[in-house]
Amino acid sequence: MAENNISYLNRNFDDYKQSIINIAKIYYPDVFANLSDASIGAWLIDVLADMGDALSYHIDRSVQETSLDSAKVFSSIMDMARTNGLHIPYKKAALVEVELSCDIPLYEQGNSGNGDISEPDEKYAPYIKRGTQFSTGSVTFELMADVDFKEQFDENGISNRQVIPKRNSNGNIISYTYKKLALASSCQTKVMKMVVTSNDLKPFMEVLVNDSEVISVDSIIVKEGTNINTDPLLNEYFVDEEEYKDRKGMPVTRFFEVDNLIDQYRFGYEVQKTTSGGPIGDTLMNSGGNKDVKFHNYYNPVWEVSEKIDAYEQDETQEGYNAKSYPVRLVARGKWKRLKHKFITEYTDDWKMKIIFGPGIENQYGNIPDKSKDFTQYQMSRMMANDYLGVLPRVGTTMYILYRVGGGNISNIATDTLTNIIGLNIEVDGNICDNNNDFKIRNVIDSLKVTNTSPSYGGKDEPTTEEIRYMLKYNTAAQNRCVTVKDYQSKINDIPAKFGCPFRHSVIEENNKIVIYTLGLDYEGHLTNFLSETVAENIREYLSNYKMVNDFIEIKSGKIINLSFKVKVYIDKAYDKSDVVKNIIDLIYNYMDIRRHLMGEDIFVGDLQKEISKLDGVINLVYLKIYNNVGENYSHDTITQPFIDPTVCNYEGYDETMDVGNEIDLRESDYMLFSEANSMFEIKFKNTDIVVEVMTRN
Repeated sequence: MAENNISYLNRNFDDYKQSIINIAKIYYPDVFANLSDASIGAWLIDVLADMGDALSYHIDRSVQETSLDSAKVFSSIMDMARTNGLHIPYKKAALVEVELSCDIPLYEQGNSGNGDISEPDEKYAPYIKRGTQFSTGSVTFELMADVDFKEQFDENGISNRQVIPKRNSNGNIISYTYKKLALASSCQTKVMKMVVTSNDLKPFMEVLVNDSEVISVDSIIVKEGTNINTDPLLNEYFVDEEEYKDRKGMPVTRFFEVDNLIDQYRFGYEVQKTTSGGPIGDTLMNSGGNKDVKFHNYYNPVWEVSEKIDAYEQDETQEGYNAKSYPVRLVARGKWKRLKHKFITEYTDDWKMKIIFGPGIENQYGNIPDKSKDFTQYQMSRMMANDYLGVLPRVGTTMYILYRVGGGNISNIATDTLTNIIGLNIEVDGNICDNNNDFKIRNVIDSLKVTNTSPSYGGKDEPTTEEIRYMLKYNTAAQNRCVTVKDYQSKINDIPAKFGCPFRHSVIEENNKIVIYTLGLDYEGHLTNFLSETVAENIREYLSNYKMVNDFIEIKSGKIINLSFKVKVYIDKAYDKSDVVKNIIDLIYNYMDIRRHLMGEDIFVGDLQKEISKLDGVINLVYLKIYNNVGENYSHDTITQPFIDPTVCNYEGYDETMDVGNEIDLRESDYMLFSEANSMFEIKFKNTDIVVEVMTRN
């Protein structure tokens, strides 16, 4: 007798059922004779076939979810991204240049300020701190760095201050308007406080940030004690040291974010103290006649930036020493630093921010020693404590997590819309010799205004499933460096959210250069080729750490090809005409949605025609025409495909009355829209750029 085998090629209910019936018919004829539709045997066969069908379906789905190309479930693609070391980005915050202005009063004549009545009293010049918030009414932006109205230049040495005299009706100067340019980001800074207990500590400890729309974690600091009532100042989060002391002399530990916990170095900066009188190393005397060694290299605590040292120099004509104040000038210098207090971040499947620390513990050689013998012991201690992957916070400490929320497409705003100050952090010293000091300080604060001099740029929503699939496809081969143009495309997506990111970008090799074309979104969600200089510089600076030495990077604005559609259809009289027209417009607009396409992606018009024909109520698609809109409210870029020549009278269906743009000759391109690598298609105005003509038959 042959073996009772069921074919393993069966994959559906009918195949399984038929196989079981065949076996029963051949090997169990007595049972088969009683297999009527109402019998218990028929019921059992149906149950077994259904079980086989369900198991086959779930096995197929499980196998499907293990392949990048066939996976459909979002969580499966996220798991593959994490497994392959892809740091999945979330929303990107838009950056915008803001202009801050205020009125500075004149010197009061006769006071000890030794100023002229027609000159501004800069003692009233405000100092606006980072974290100050501005709003359009719906979107909040935050100041990225401190703004000092007393300084003509910014921290990069660029002049960014304008002084304008303000006159009354008689032409006399009554005050001066000071204007300063600064950078703001579409986010809000928040702080999460957590007491570290023994129950929390375990290797690769995870902390979930209890907030939504978290775009970045800027800093984590840990202070000794569990009953701390005073929150840290904002500047304390940005001290460029792993271990330092706060204003009260209490020890603080800062954790830095890295791409991978295996990273052993970070790029920080070292600050030198120099004086206006000479370079580092100058010998100055203190009041006791001894050499004062206050001029040395040190790692910067933020609150020492404005420090002035009162030193003493020898008087050549008299005995003793004359006091002289030397203002300290700080010189920033980059330096690679060893790192053990570190963390990484990743997003859960529902876009919650998760912070992951290393598995190690603190050891007795916490500070890196200078002596070679001690350094060897330090390295051995690190191996025993396993802090190469980072260390955990200590029990009995309080952890403060500084993070930002916001970003997204909504953060792209128009010029002159950011006019509300909703969270002001300001200092005005004032002039204590002025009789109206308090009154003038209030006037300076009340006169403060803000506006954005240009549209914001770089705001972007979280990546779609297809975008993550695309990033993952080229991330594995990149190996954290940029060799091919695909590597550059993948790496641009990893730019931290606070530095902005283009909505779409394309990378090509052109004349032995790496050329990056970018497109952003405006405040209405339309494509814009406005390229923010700040974002472009951020892209260039970020890629400098990954590009090949001989690669030259150039960043340009991409092209926007605005399209309009005209459709003519026959519809069923039983359907409402307005509903059918609305469905056609929605279908075309969604098919061309810029969030579903990339730069340089071709459009298959035949697929769109097929989808229109499938709509309920559509009997026949007569024609579909596409026009390239140029000028006025549209982009000035034109498609490279040929247009229909109006002088060719024998072209069937040519529309001489259509004046919305040039009709693209789809026949010449086999009903395809060909896109260049630096361009992208867009329907700008849904309600006017899609025209549907409806016909019915009597």
